[in-house]
Amino acid sequence: MLTIGRAIRTISIILLVAIATSFCASKNFLVVNYQLPAEPKILREASVALVFKDSREDPAIVTKSAKMALKDFSGNFTLIVAQENKNDRLVGAFGLHSMIKQIFKNRLENAGIQVASGEESRETVVEIILKTFKLDLVERKWVINMTYQANLVRQNRFVAGETITGSAERLRVVGSKDAELVVGELITDVVNRLNLSELFK
Repeated sequence: MLTIGRAIRTISIILLVAIATSFCASKNFLVVNYQLPAEPKILREASVALVFKDSREDPAIVTKSAKMALKDFSGNFTLIVAQENKNDRLVGAFGLHSMIKQIFKNRLENAGIQVASGEESRETVVEIILKTFKLDLVERKWVINMTYQANLVRQNRFVAGETITGSAERLRVVGSKDAELVVGELITDVVNRLNLSELFK
């Protein structure tokens, strides 16, 4: 029979192992936090259609080294949208394509632009063309690169466009938390850099 002291030590060790395991445990998705900007001007654009296109040469989301570190990552994301003076909103689970489209939908609606449902066609179309999206692990640093082009098309005619490129890095400490942070930071940066006022003028 264990003495009280030994029993307490045994329980403490079990708890420490459990905590360590939880920190190191791998999951098959990444949590992405997108922060909506404070729009300088609310646009009064009529309803638009939002179209996402993937033109990446390499469809892999992560490199081999990043995949080894993330272990069970399946390419899925859980999206949380944050807005100033409002509670963070859990939007749902997405693949890369649907997540990026959802993020731009939130950005457009935050600027006062109504986005039609996927089944509806509109004279005005916002195209988001993804050119690069890659998460890498280089010498214990998470490194991510993203490039996309945003086009405005009216009545099947190109009106305006902007190409935005960004990169970010963060030291890997443990687990996937730092990977999630750097992905959210970069997506927030490149999406919010899109000048909607210029695109729609």
